Amino acid sequence: MATPASPNLIAALEATTHRVLERLALELEDLGLSHGEVNALAQLEPGAVRTIAELQAATGQRASTLTGVLDRLERGGLVERRLNPRDRRSFTVTLTDKGVAAAKRVDQTFREMEGRALRAVSQRSAKGFFDVLRALDELPAA
Repeated sequence: MATPASPNLIAALEATTHRVLERLALELEDLGLSHGEVNALAQLEPGAVRTIAELQAATGQRASTLTGVLDRLERGGLVERRLNPRDRRSFTVTLTDKGVAAAKRVDQTFREMEGRALRAVSQRSAKGFFDVLRALDELPAA
């Protein structure tokens, strides 16, 4: 990977994100899922119930994008949406049996890829990386 004379953190993060997504697409190709669908499955756990708002916060996807993602996952038999019994104006999402298998596969692939990357750097470097991600996530909107 060639680096410019003065690397830009945001440009590097975006480029790396695209490469990671391509690697994930190759590793999970047989599931036939989009990046957004993989992202949503990665945030769902077997037996757990998540609200749409919780899932949106966890995935970082816009509400309209997440709606389409959940529509496709539901059509594929991977998730089920139900009215939220605590707030009948909202919905909850759970994994189906088929979704549990797919989510476990996504989780395993994420863990393996993360493990390979983290073995290549020190714990201090990994902590610093997560500190930078947190700082970027907490930046106020312009």
